[in-house]
Amino acid sequence: MFTIDERLKGLPAVKEQVVQLYQSLNQPHLAVPGRKAGPASGYVLGLRGPSGFAVFVYLYMPDSGECAIYVPSNGTVVAEQYQSEEAEALGFVESMGFIMDNLNFRGRPVDEQDSMIRTLPIFQREPPPAGTATGSGPPGSGKPATGKSAGVVQLGKLFSAFCLAVALSSCAHIVTEKDREQAQIHYELAVQNLVKQPQTAFQEVDEALKLNPEMHEAWHVRGLLLQHAFKRLDEALTAYLKCLELKPDYSEARTNLGNLYIDMKRYDDAIAQYEKALNDVLYGAPFIAQGNLGWAYYKKGDVQQALDHLKAAITINPKYCLGHLKLGQLYEEQQNAEESCKYFGRYREHCPERADAWQYDGLCRAKKGEVDEARKSFDTCLEKAGSDDQKDLCRQLKAQLAP
Repeated sequence: MFTIDERLKGLPAVKEQVVQLYQSLNQPHLAVPGRKAGPASGYVLGLRGPSGFAVFVYLYMPDSGECAIYVPSNGTVVAEQYQSEEAEALGFVESMGFIMDNLNFRGRPVDEQDSMIRTLPIFQREPPPAGTATGSGPPGSGKPATGKSAGVVQLGKLFSAFCLAVALSSCAHIVTEKDREQAQIHYELAVQNLVKQPQTAFQEVDEALKLNPEMHEAWHVRGLLLQHAFKRLDEALTAYLKCLELKPDYSEARTNLGNLYIDMKRYDDAIAQYEKALNDVLYGAPFIAQGNLGWAYYKKGDVQQALDHLKAAITINPKYCLGHLKLGQLYEEQQNAEESCKYFGRYREHCPERADAWQYDGLCRAKKGEVDEARKSFDTCLEKAGSDDQKDLCRQLKAQLAP
């Protein structure tokens, strides 16, 4: 259900908030309540923010320079409900006679996204005047901009926390002590469900942020979930940046932001985040930043820097399992079997409960001709394996050994 909100004249936003954007291919003649009847362009815009997701319908009447913005009666919804909200909005505008086209906003280059934010009427603070070129086409269509980009950009910055409540009448929410206590409960439930029930964790962290939008820890967990459980990297980036905006010295979030940049193949950005985390003398896990910094350099192709930082990581914390593993893998890729097996051996020594540590140990022993010892390592791998895939791999490696 959508109703016109007469207070709204536009939906200025920053590109990170845009989930999806549709534009009409036609201009049907409409009689919108309170507006002069005439041809209209239609848009459907999905936005996201700390309180959830919402879908808006924007109509622009070029003959009169008026607009109408329909807001959802449901307010904001959780991620799992977004698709049904979008489908309802598309059905709503299609019932008016619009033929809608997906502009594939998220798939466009950044410069095109910026251009759309500057020029499309839906993102303007006020609708373009009557008879003014609206810039309604996507970048490359040849239609000029409205000339209001500066104001839009400034207003867009005010939306960086995405206060959807501007449109939904709850923007002035004051966080009480009770809100903070309830948010903490939801946050702790999110952490408890982070690995085994990510959807439940996501719902809990959203509840926490509705109650306390400035809870930086909740933004951090939201970023972790979006990155690892749901693979929605752009949204994870927004969450991590919001967390660090609220608490710039939160080095754990900065390290995870670096990990996200690696996933996005933005290695220089990742390195910058890890270095900032390492400059924090109060950071309790610098070996993680060191190890990840080494991996970022490896991804960039700087093997020596990678080795140096990974060795620094295991010097700080000899029980840093991932550090030993990555060193073994790096030397293996460099075809240095001696060094590779040395670090795989340390991986097994320091992390004996890890099944793959015994897998790598067995492979190294097999290369040295130590068949009986390799067989024992593969047997231990089978005992400690937590997944069928790991068991199958160890079983296959054992079967390949000479009788």
